[in-house]
Amino acid sequence: MLSWDPMQAPAFAESNCRLCGTTDCPAVLDCEGFQVRRCPSCTTLWCDPLRLPEDESEVESQAGSEADAPAIEDTYLSVDDTIQRENNARLDLIRDLAPPSSHPRLLEIGCMHGGFVVQAKRAGYEGHGLDISQRAVDWAAEHNPGMVSFGTLDASQPDDSLDVVAGFNVVEHMDDPGEFLDHVARVLRPGGIFVAETPAQESLYHHVLFGRAKVLQGRGSMEVGMHPGTHIFKFGRKAWTNVLRGRDFDVLDVQAKSTPLRELLAKTQTRGLVFAAGIVGFGLAQRLTGLGNRVLVAARAP
Repeated sequence: MLSWDPMQAPAFAESNCRLCGTTDCPAVLDCEGFQVRRCPSCTTLWCDPLRLPEDESEVESQAGSEADAPAIEDTYLSVDDTIQRENNARLDLIRDLAPPSSHPRLLEIGCMHGGFVVQAKRAGYEGHGLDISQRAVDWAAEHNPGMVSFGTLDASQPDDSLDVVAGFNVVEHMDDPGEFLDHVARVLRPGGIFVAETPAQESLYHHVLFGRAKVLQGRGSMEVGMHPGTHIFKFGRKAWTNVLRGRDFDVLDVQAKSTPLRELLAKTQTRGLVFAAGIVGFGLAQRLTGLGNRVLVAARAP
């Protein structure tokens, strides 16, 4: 028996893949209040429905609105030095593929407080960021004036107007990442670079949570690393390669990444010592096995 009602949120019910267009994709997991579907063509996973009924009045066109967004934003500020080191590694990859001398126009989607944009500008890029959190945009306006605007990538951005588009830990929150990628392909000039980082299907964390949920399916609510309205989609090395090649991008690099332990601790500090210890244990195991919880992908536009 299903533990969810397909008619609870009909506006957000989705059995078709929004990344490659494959129809009637099978459910691979029955969770409390939703199912997880997998596309047999591109292998992307997503929640069906994409959002729950209480989310209907809060739909954002891109990054999803979480009730605890202010707390999440404050968490990132509290580990800013750790985030800066992550950004430096991302910039190293971008500079190798698209140096500012030939690819100066950089836009980050879901930039939050604009830390990456500031670092990109110091590295020589004409960087700018977009975010749909007014709180984050206001903070950026006070601390990094002129670097961040409220909004997302949409039809208002001219064709062939950018050299680099970046999105770190944001695409998985979108209601329609396929539409977003269509805009990315449109706004990048030929030879432009797209860089994204998302949670990974290949991670140890994912395998353990999904394996447990399949064994205990139907025995109540449990964490699976995905949920309607928050972590809606899950990509991976294979999924990103399939999705981007399907849009005629040349996939240049796909890397397994792991969330820094200090960032993991900051994100779990309100969940109790046992939960935090488990998360840190996963983090250490992922580093030892190479099955990191994130994937970083870079691709060149046709």
